[in-house]
Amino acid sequence: MNSKKIISPIISLLLAIQALFIISSTVVCAKGDTKSGYIPERRHCIANETIIKICNREIINQDFYGFGAETLPWLWTEENKQSGVDRDDIMLNLRRIKYLNLPITRIFVPWETWNPSVDYKTFTWDSDEMSSLYNMLDVYQEMGTDVILVTVDWLQDSPWRKVESSARAVLELLEYLIKKKGYTCIRYWTLTNEPELTYGWLRRLPFKNYIQIHRIVKEGIKKRDLSVKIIVSDEVESLSWFRNCVQSLSDIADVFSSHIYLYPHQKQIISRLLRERMSIIRRASQDKNNIPDFFICEFGFRGLEFGACINSLADDYEYGLYIACFCIELLNSGVDAASLWCLHQIRLIDEINPEGGNLMRIGLWAYKDKDWQIFPIFHLYKLFTKFIKRGSKVLSIKNTSSKKLKVACIEYKGEYSVFIVNMDNNAERFIIKGLPKGLKMKRYIYIKSSLNNFNKENRNKQHATTIVINDYLRDIISPKSVLIFTTFSDKIS
Repeated sequence: MNSKKIISPIISLLLAIQALFIISSTVVCAKGDTKSGYIPERRHCIANETIIKICNREIINQDFYGFGAETLPWLWTEENKQSGVDRDDIMLNLRRIKYLNLPITRIFVPWETWNPSVDYKTFTWDSDEMSSLYNMLDVYQEMGTDVILVTVDWLQDSPWRKVESSARAVLELLEYLIKKKGYTCIRYWTLTNEPELTYGWLRRLPFKNYIQIHRIVKEGIKKRDLSVKIIVSDEVESLSWFRNCVQSLSDIADVFSSHIYLYPHQKQIISRLLRERMSIIRRASQDKNNIPDFFICEFGFRGLEFGACINSLADDYEYGLYIACFCIELLNSGVDAASLWCLHQIRLIDEINPEGGNLMRIGLWAYKDKDWQIFPIFHLYKLFTKFIKRGSKVLSIKNTSSKKLKVACIEYKGEYSVFIVNMDNNAERFIIKGLPKGLKMKRYIYIKSSLNNFNKENRNKQHATTIVINDYLRDIISPKSVLIFTTFSDKIS
């Protein structure tokens, strides 16, 4: 009798039993919770399991500011009242804003709303738009949210042609808001939005104006004792403009900033765009111990239909996946802060839309005409705004065995958050090493199937599973989803 014919079926049977054990073990859940997808710890790694090692001693960024969003502060204006926005609508919006707990926000203050005559001396502090701004600043002052003030203009004749006059007017605005109105939440000033369009091919203003205005405002801030930092550049993917700004103003700038809007298929170049700008800042800085920060003051992905006020991708579930990838790249590249465009949909003021009626159609939730509908991106982005505290350390990650997963980790005073994105069409098994033993964490998931349970009022009760870390954490991430493990509370601060 041939012995090979006897041994072969036995070996096959043993291999089948082993495979069955491996498959079965992947669906066991903590404490009998079959919905969580969490796998209790086992001594040995599963085949094809991604190992994620958190390197607590390798710090990418010692002081990450956080993730914010652009606020268009016009909920209280006549244009929005005429569109039917009432007190209940405003309170609904404010509850959501407070829940997001933004560490930082960026706000446009159009020149047309505070010095419409552009005579540099007749200031309309009591205009309808400025009154709406005060209401919004009241909210952020109470929340402890830092504000970036941007003195944008859409005038036919730019106010920035007169260097000294425009600089003095900016200083009057800042002093009025900070000292007379008491808005100490205003911590940053940006001259205007995407200035390469204003000072470049669009209006042909000399670049020297841009340089001189910043130097005059910087000196004026010091003389008037205003605790405001200056953000310079603020370009949209114009490396030459960014380089010129850094080379000309690195001695007085506190922050350099950029805007980035890519198509989804370009997401792999995010890291390169960020690192090349940070490299320019480092090379130009005279004091290597006091290098200016680098912010991304606007970011997002472009849909097939894309413009200043519309993005056909922003309301889709997939947009949340792309933004999660972007946020993780921002963390791992060493960027100091980032602000998403835009917080919520709103009707724009007539001063910047002479034809009237234009709507900002990009946001985490819709406008009144769509019953303030929450979009999937709200449920994703809140995980980044709430579970990263201002001043967090960004820790280095060693990700082996798989290039499918994007991972980032932050630590703040012994608290941790770990963010994992799986853009693949298949589930991925992973094990996380390096978290402190005994750490109690909540597990949140952004996945399409769970979003059907949320309506416009159910804004903050996302399901979470509690787990305790022993030597490591093992889990499975579903296809096209995001996992967050965090020790931070989901409550409003």
